[in-house]
Amino acid sequence: MRVSGNVADFILAQLAEWGVKRIYGVLGDAIFPLMDAMARQNKIEFIAATSETAAAFMASYEARLTGRLAVCTASAGPGAVSLLNGLADAYLDGSPVLAITGQVETKKIGTKAKQYFDQQLLYKNFSNFSSILINPASTGEILAIAARKAYLDFSAAHITVPKDVFAMPVSADTLPADIVEIRRPPVFSGSNEKILEAIRNSRQPLIVIGRAAEEAVYQVLALAHHIGSGLVVAQEAKSMIRGSFKRNLGGIGEAYLPPIIKEADCIILVGNASYDQKFFPEQAKLIHLAERPERINVNAHAAASGDLGLLIEVIMHDLENYDVNREWVARIKGEALRVKQVIAQAREDNSRPVLPLRLMSSLNTVVPPKSVIALDIGEFSHWFDLGFMMENQEVLLSSMWRSIGCGLPAAIGAKLADRERNVIAIVGDGGMITSMSELLTCVRYNLAITVIVVKNRVYSIEKNKMAAEGLKPFGHELTTPDFVQFAKSCGVEGFRIEDPAEIEDRIRQAVESDMPVLLEVVCAAVDLPY
Repeated sequence: MRVSGNVADFILAQLAEWGVKRIYGVLGDAIFPLMDAMARQNKIEFIAATSETAAAFMASYEARLTGRLAVCTASAGPGAVSLLNGLADAYLDGSPVLAITGQVETKKIGTKAKQYFDQQLLYKNFSNFSSILINPASTGEILAIAARKAYLDFSAAHITVPKDVFAMPVSADTLPADIVEIRRPPVFSGSNEKILEAIRNSRQPLIVIGRAAEEAVYQVLALAHHIGSGLVVAQEAKSMIRGSFKRNLGGIGEAYLPPIIKEADCIILVGNASYDQKFFPEQAKLIHLAERPERINVNAHAAASGDLGLLIEVIMHDLENYDVNREWVARIKGEALRVKQVIAQAREDNSRPVLPLRLMSSLNTVVPPKSVIALDIGEFSHWFDLGFMMENQEVLLSSMWRSIGCGLPAAIGAKLADRERNVIAIVGDGGMITSMSELLTCVRYNLAITVIVVKNRVYSIEKNKMAAEGLKPFGHELTTPDFVQFAKSCGVEGFRIEDPAEIEDRIRQAVESDMPVLLEVVCAAVDLPY
């Protein structure tokens, strides 16, 4: 498609041709020409967040949910710096995101001009590509390079555009989507014989399914049956395996670490489990199957990279006569059943304040299939990992960056990506304090999101970690507002839950509502058992 206009016009036309539906950001001087161009077109929607950090989180989680390029923007100076927190989440967790930031006019670059800093120097820490656009004739090529890097590396890319360059004239053809959406072809490498030897010699194997294994779920289940393995679902991969699967041991972590895990003699990690690996038993031989060689754990006993489904099929073919340990299978199924019983018992506990496991177990009866659950960072996320049994829902969380305050922006990005799906944000009171202004974004764009605030007035996990390290806990107390009243002042329905018996009805009503609803649940600060 031929575009005759200015650089800002071309950028928007090119992004639209690549399937970008919206750009998240905050208005600022250095991107005035981009905003002007935005107002003159109707293919891309501008989502005005209340902070640049939240805008980048929204883009990160839209990209993670859809697998497609998402875009965020910010002005120069403090706007560009604020964008980095959310962009780091995309960079470390593998979301294809393009950040476009404004910059001072070209004649001021390198001077002591207001809001000038070398953006490439800073952004190189949080992106796989960062470049400045100076010549309008290079606009298409630089955009294509950035988009390719985002797609190929499952990462963040960044382009700086000086304010005057945005407004420069350009007449050029846009590039088709298939130019940038080319994925790296699978590369098969590794020691298959060493993998087979480790599995054949094991009597108590476990499979851990992690991120990047979405396309190999059926092969993973087949392998679990083939070798008589239990299945552990990494925190960031919780949505891949149904909780009803009889060998599903759930996730492992501070809230749940059954003794049977320590008895495993072989662990097959499929994909990546950044948080869970520290709980693997030392004596177990680790086999790591990863999509890309650079993701392989350096401490793995044996490893291979490539198409995960195909790798597993090759392994099963060569393990045709594997002798399954039936006693181990029975114990795995027994442990999986015990976990379900613990969750069911927790749902009957009506003590006050509400126990976090009571809240999470209640979600099992009220969260509809195909819902998206966005988790913020905090101790409650570990109780969720134990208490919620996935049945065709999807969970979004930060695996590597772990920035508090990401949950509500993640839910907004998910809802905008698919308004037909139910979206629930589960946020601690600390995370809510840092992101509560985004309730206004929910109202502005009429986003029917259910926000569950776990209110215990303490940074609980940090308090407990300090104590575990032999330090005196300090700085963990929280001064919290009345979230219900704040929500109402924003135009959001708000309710406080203190009686556990109200939990399910309140959540069900909120999920069925056609407007945003905040539920403040007064919870006990319960120490994690591990």
